[in-house]
Amino acid sequence: MNVESLKLKLRLRNFDSLKPKLAMRFLYDADEFYRFRGAETLGYLCKGQKAREYILRLFWHLSDESGAYCIGAPLGIAEIGRNNPKEFEGFKNRYVSLLENWEVERKYVAYGIGRTAEIVRDAYPNPIELLLEVLEKLKDDPNFVVYAVWALGMLKAEEVRLFIDDKRTAKFYNGEDIVEVRICDIAKSFTLKS
Repeated sequence: MNVESLKLKLRLRNFDSLKPKLAMRFLYDADEFYRFRGAETLGYLCKGQKAREYILRLFWHLSDESGAYCIGAPLGIAEIGRNNPKEFEGFKNRYVSLLENWEVERKYVAYGIGRTAEIVRDAYPNPIELLLEVLEKLKDDPNFVVYAVWALGMLKAEEVRLFIDDKRTAKFYNGEDIVEVRICDIAKSFTLKS
């Protein structure tokens, strides 16, 4: 199967015809959209013991020792965890702690925290406190801020209100595509719900 036909399957979410190893390749893709879809594919395909094995493998690919740093690993871990909450329970603290690692793509960790909000809500470190701490350090990076604000909203954090006046735009994966959004619009979508 060539790369273009694989990408078409990801775009159409035709996950049943794929294997986890193929999906994992897309976590390295130059096109960010396919990193998100590769992660969704892993979440769909990996269940039970296989989920645990792939979560461990993806954490390994984030370490210096692996020699194969995987930019999309936080997305893959989160999607597998979201679909396997029992298996992810033992990894949630380690996952939230990835926010403290400056070598990791932290916007993907923030997105993953939002995707797994129900599971990581009681993690240690506290995901809301850590998101706010990292937001203070990365406040000038709208591409991180938008995912962090979204994650705060998914965690039902009151602090999402702090961003209702932030008119900066950023690229954001909305579940269908990567779109340009205003941070304030993401924040307002959560404040309107409460």
